[in-house]
Amino acid sequence: MNNAQNIPPIDKLPSVFRITGIKASPTANGRGTDYRVEIFNEKASMTVSFTRSQPDIRLKADMLVSIRWKLPVNSVGGAIQISRLVLLEHPIKGTNLFETVPFDWVKDRDLVKRAKTVLDTLPDNLNHLIVAILWKGTRFRHFCNRPASMNGHHSIVNGNLLHTTEVAETVMLNAVRYPQANLGISLAAAFLHDVGKAEEYNLWGNGSWGMTDRGKLVGHRHTVIEWISAAMATNRILIQDKHYLSLIHALTAAPGAEWIGIRAPATPEATLLSIADKLSGESSLASMLANQKGGWGTKHPHRKGNLFTLPADVLTSF
Repeated sequence: MNNAQNIPPIDKLPSVFRITGIKASPTANGRGTDYRVEIFNEKASMTVSFTRSQPDIRLKADMLVSIRWKLPVNSVGGAIQISRLVLLEHPIKGTNLFETVPFDWVKDRDLVKRAKTVLDTLPDNLNHLIVAILWKGTRFRHFCNRPASMNGHHSIVNGNLLHTTEVAETVMLNAVRYPQANLGISLAAAFLHDVGKAEEYNLWGNGSWGMTDRGKLVGHRHTVIEWISAAMATNRILIQDKHYLSLIHALTAAPGAEWIGIRAPATPEATLLSIADKLSGESSLASMLANQKGGWGTKHPHRKGNLFTLPADVLTSF
């Protein structure tokens, strides 16, 4: 084998890759289609090539695939020759999707590692639920690279992923002091509470974030319930009724909104999520609004008044 791409032995390679680039062209005799595809997993990334008698229009960037190898393995023109790529249309239980996050989605690889750790911490059935919800390539990419708000907290590229990871990590820390809370449900709620924002925001031509039609008409709180229902129905994911109710309550409850029919947090899991969500949002706003020299910072519509902070030398002096 011309090992131009230095790939490990086949039996050491991951079983799931994400397509990051794809080119299709007619074969020299015009009777088939030649494919050259770039695929990514954090354990190995490579360019592969294969020929099909009929084009496979389902193969697109962001999709998850597995390799069908052609033996002996050869590399020609910088591409590993394979038999074909198989589109993975259904979620595979136990897959950690963050192993397939390309560098151009998220440049902060420590953030990817942190999110991967959170996903691995979840019980199997809740891990399966989240993987099923995010299996669709475009949805997962948007979850990773969209903001958590348009002009408030974490209103940056990858902001929603950063906020979600912060909330989940804070839930894990606080759960030690709140043993009445079910950690699995609390973590799942933390991971899912803003997942609907993957389809709520779009990048406008002027570089600012704007609402999609789904964001304007439905909103992320209802979107996540829709996605949970679809994932459970089509993937035979079993969750005890009491756990399901606690998860849905945590995702839909909010303090101070009873007057419009939204329930206040009434379970330990919902309380943990509410505290962690608030802390992450306030921390992000503080980094945006604080006066770095200390004192009063910038005003913001999401706060009733200016933020007051201590000077940096006071904060670090102890």
